[in-house]
Amino acid sequence: MEVEFFATHEEAMARLEEARKAADARVKPWQAALKPGERFIYLTEGLVIFGEVLETHEEPHLKHYRFCRCFSVACPEGELGDVHVSTVACRISRQFFEEMRKAGWAMEGPAPPLADGAAPPLERGRGPSAGGKAADHGVWMGCRPPHRRTPPASQRSLPVSLGWPM
Repeated sequence: MEVEFFATHEEAMARLEEARKAADARVKPWQAALKPGERFIYLTEGLVIFGEVLETHEEPHLKHYRFCRCFSVACPEGELGDVHVSTVACRISRQFFEEMRKAGWAMEGPAPPLADGAAPPLERGRGPSAGGKAADHGVWMGCRPPHRRTPPASQRSLPVSLGWPM
């Protein structure tokens, strides 16, 4: 994590606005469409975070933030906070979310068993919920932004919460 220091409050607010605009510019249509009740995976350096969207924001400058409860092996009880949608790697099904809850949010080893006839767990912005005909299902441990590595700290979006590992 990179820490920046500022001489004035105004300078800090200007940098915050600059970072928000940069993050907004990276938003893909399927990310912008995330709505309450949907679940997702957010990847950080060495940690997979599972989230559930609780609310959207009305304010125009917060249009790409979602108020969420997020879980991980580091915070299995969950934590409330805002997530910028540009950081969401992929949507996941309710069933997969619940299976991961039962597994303690650990993405190690084989995928948890799914009930007979269950849909594959990972959705990357296509499928019926996103206007497509068939979901583009990822593979286990394959839920990641395609062709993208973790950007350098100077290009990352704003932190989602002071309590979440970055």
